[in-house]
Amino acid sequence: MEYHFKLGPNVLYLISGDKKGTGSAWEQKSVRKVFNLCKCALWRALSGPAHPRLESLFELAQRKDFKMQILRTLFVILILSVFVRAQFVDCQAEISIERMPEQERNDLKTLEQMLPTYFESYTWFDNSYGIELPISIRIFPQSVNKTGVDRTFTSQLFISTISGDQRFFEKNFQFTYKTNDPLQHIELPHPLTSALDFYAWMFIAGEMDTYEPLAGNAAYERARDIANRAQMSDKPWGFKDRLQALDEITRIRDYRMVKYYYWLMVDLINQDKTGEVRDVASKALGHLEDMFFENARERYTHIFLDVYARDFMAILKAYGDESQCSKLIELDPDNKKVYEQILAE
Repeated sequence: MEYHFKLGPNVLYLISGDKKGTGSAWEQKSVRKVFNLCKCALWRALSGPAHPRLESLFELAQRKDFKMQILRTLFVILILSVFVRAQFVDCQAEISIERMPEQERNDLKTLEQMLPTYFESYTWFDNSYGIELPISIRIFPQSVNKTGVDRTFTSQLFISTISGDQRFFEKNFQFTYKTNDPLQHIELPHPLTSALDFYAWMFIAGEMDTYEPLAGNAAYERARDIANRAQMSDKPWGFKDRLQALDEITRIRDYRMVKYYYWLMVDLINQDKTGEVRDVASKALGHLEDMFFENARERYTHIFLDVYARDFMAILKAYGDESQCSKLIELDPDNKKVYEQILAE
């Protein structure tokens, strides 16, 4: 049985369902944040003196025999769920092989199967926030160039979070891959794994920005270090453009603050601190106004708004005021119909 959480107006419900879950992007991600924060609290508790109730549970499991095996199993699952804290989960990978020769088709399918493990089984950082990021990787090879045992694939790459609030597209993604070549986390630059590592840190940084103001700075610098070293290698393919994307995101502070204050509103609602939402909404709208004053078509901000437009307006309608609703419509006319639909419901 799989479970997911569904967020109601003032309460969190645990309901059974399929692995993909239901509800809006706000509901799915906000519940993931609440659940992760709960795991972090339990992690910190277990890192200190042993909790009396956990000690009692363990002693009880030891005294009982066969009838307590289920309890022991549940106890182990509880502990593992706390101590195994992957940063990436439910990674979806797809490599289109229609244009490739037979040998390359087989090898690329093998690579496709290894991609989720590459992200999910590695400890990227000390995950004090309990971050769990589901991502999607889609590669569309257009051609392959063979030079001896080396093969260079020229592809299109679309890599994103499942919610779509962070996404990157490359029209000319070049990488090398040999038959039976494993995917390994190494410090040396590599055309494929360095690109994967770069985007992993970009996603981590973007997610950390939603927990604390500009908390992703260190992760963005990790991505920058990977890109700088790759640019000095004999295969610097694509890293100039990746660095430009990184520079653009780190430069637009207002975009990053909009994300933080948006998720702070969600957290306050989850904590039944709805009286504080209006002031936080004003800060989010203030940074949004400053962002669009500088560049009304800034793409990353528009990506974020396109994903969370319905939920943003629903929050303002329920906990903000009429002027804030009007302000959001004024700042983001692209989603005017969505906003007006929410207000009319």
